[in-house]
Amino acid sequence: MKIILLPTDFSANAKHAANFAVSLAELINAKIVILHAYAPPVSTTPFVIPLPQQGLMQEALEETKDALEEFKQFVTQQTSAEIETKLVFGNAVDNIIEATEKLEVDFVVIGSIGTGGILSNIFGSTALSVVQKAQIPVWVVPQNAKIQNIKNVLYTTDLEGDEISCINKLIKISELLGIEQTKAVHVKEYLTPEVFPSSDIIAMLEEEYQGERIVFRNLHRDDTITGIDTYIKNQKPDAVVVAQRPKGLLERLFRESVLKHLTLTSQIPLLVLQKKY
Repeated sequence: MKIILLPTDFSANAKHAANFAVSLAELINAKIVILHAYAPPVSTTPFVIPLPQQGLMQEALEETKDALEEFKQFVTQQTSAEIETKLVFGNAVDNIIEATEKLEVDFVVIGSIGTGGILSNIFGSTALSVVQKAQIPVWVVPQNAKIQNIKNVLYTTDLEGDEISCINKLIKISELLGIEQTKAVHVKEYLTPEVFPSSDIIAMLEEEYQGERIVFRNLHRDDTITGIDTYIKNQKPDAVVVAQRPKGLLERLFRESVLKHLTLTSQIPLLVLQKKY
């Protein structure tokens, strides 16, 4: 049985992500593990915690346990899939990453705001940190995204690193989820120099994956992120896929990441994969 890890903060957005996790679990016959990271109230004194404050901390813990059970009941009412809960202590991102390794998780499903404004940066920080650190596929589900069967996806590729391995992984996931077609799109900025012409790489990939349900497009635009946003708006895919890869210092400092942009602004489900050099 496959395992889906569903981190939650009990918000409406987390419930929306739970709806997506349920549909995914039923599609692939998976168990859902609901995880909440609890940060105990910090004591204001370096000395022994007074009994009244100890009582408040215990009360807060019990309320958290009740909220987790209530969230479990919300998910259970929607599916016959096996549901398990885990209450952990400490930093949410660290605990999520640790859980993916210990539980041998297949997918993480986590919610985001998806507006691109201040709220996205505040509430999307956990989702962004998870996709940057996770070594397994992560689904980021925007608050306003429709929960539906995913049939057509857009893979935004930079044509760098181990592209073949990444596409093979995407094809396997597509077969598992019943995805009918993937469009792999590379957006090249006009003035960006290329070591290997992107058109030649696209031609090689078309030959390699002839007969597969994946087509390749090489677009020339003034700006990569604007080009991707426009293509998504025009093509209206059910989900978008982006592969994360290690970035050099200059790229981290001076270039806005496509991964960060899509995590914080996407209005449709986002699947983040990992790519090696």
